[in-house]
Amino acid sequence: MDNSFSIGERQFKLSKINAMKQYHIVRRIAPILGDMLPAMKDIAKGKPEEMTEDQKLDQAVKFAGPIMNGLSKLNDKDSEVVLYGLLAAVEIKQSEGNWARLVVNDQLMFDNLDLPTMLQAAGRSFMFNMSGFFDVL
Repeated sequence: MDNSFSIGERQFKLSKINAMKQYHIVRRIAPILGDMLPAMKDIAKGKPEEMTEDQKLDQAVKFAGPIMNGLSKLNDKDSEVVLYGLLAAVEIKQSEGNWARLVVNDQLMFDNLDLPTMLQAAGRSFMFNMSGFFDVL
């Protein structure tokens, strides 16, 4: 999986989360994996580079329902551990050309980041960082 992506006009890049942080994220989402795994299995079958934008959107919609259902079951603290952990591995390109982390020390660094962008970035970070774990499953 490529470590760079765009959402709208914004450019992002991903870095790896260390194994201990990955463990804590997976541990928090363990109770909701049953909701997520069938959708993830369907997504894993596709080859994004061969998919049209409409097919990618269809995949995202299939995945969004189980994810949102699962996330709704997490308490606030656990959901923040997951989101902050995933977003700490995401950087955004700034207008000057520098890169800045979205989250530092469990604090969101950008007030102008909207919810859809934040969730898409977290989802990309999740797939980039956890794909090896789910390949084992």
